[in-house]
Amino acid sequence: MTLGQLIQKAQKEHLRVEMEVFLAFLLQIDRSEILARSDEAVPLELLPVLQGAWVRLKEGYPVAYLTGSKEFYGLELMVNESALIPRDATERLVDYVLERTSQGSKVLELGTGAGAISLALKSEKPSLEIMATDLSEQALELARENAEHLNLDVNFIHSDLLSTVPDEDFEVLVTNLPYIGEEKNRFIAENVEAHEPHMALFGGFDGLALYEKLFKQIDEDEWSFKYILGEIGFTQGRGIEKLARDISPHYDFELFQDYEGLDRHFILTRK
Repeated sequence: MTLGQLIQKAQKEHLRVEMEVFLAFLLQIDRSEILARSDEAVPLELLPVLQGAWVRLKEGYPVAYLTGSKEFYGLELMVNESALIPRDATERLVDYVLERTSQGSKVLELGTGAGAISLALKSEKPSLEIMATDLSEQALELARENAEHLNLDVNFIHSDLLSTVPDEDFEVLVTNLPYIGEEKNRFIAENVEAHEPHMALFGGFDGLALYEKLFKQIDEDEWSFKYILGEIGFTQGRGIEKLARDISPHYDFELFQDYEGLDRHFILTRK
């Protein structure tokens, strides 16, 4: 079987992209080279590995977990089942943070997962002082491994939202909390629900329970972030605006779009 035939087979199963990514990983080549080498035979010694990967891909297993890596904002991040796979749409959230930070700004990220947002910010603006938290110790271990691998200095700590975060006069809070609703706003692909950590996916009945908890912490503990930025589902704009206005009256609310034009990001600016 040639590489081209394998790709054609994957395309019939709507798995062409996934197979190209896995082949590039397996052959240690750039994905763009696969088309040029389509007439080459698949090395015999790789056929058992490819067969196993094919079965997993057809089951909906994420290719990023098979390769153990995912590109995010130009960085090659290690990923595993302890954390959500970073999404391309979240890169826009990084842009919004960068637009609102200056040299030396203090940034706090809640729910860092694999560390994607914080590491992208540190890579783009090395002078930023960044602390990142997660409730999962396994996710924090992965984030620390990514930081060490990329030689980026981010302080990772264990915390349930703001519960154990020290008051260090952070200017910016950024977060991509779990926002898929268990009942309402339950928009999730079957393969994502089957294979990615539910702790990083579901946010209560309508998906906004953790944001409600966070806004209450901010208000009750009198945190004074200059900016609060977050990601939500494309149907949750009105819901997050109501929470922000009811619980955090000290902030102006704005809804922003991702690269696909969907309302996926909000920004609260202190009055």
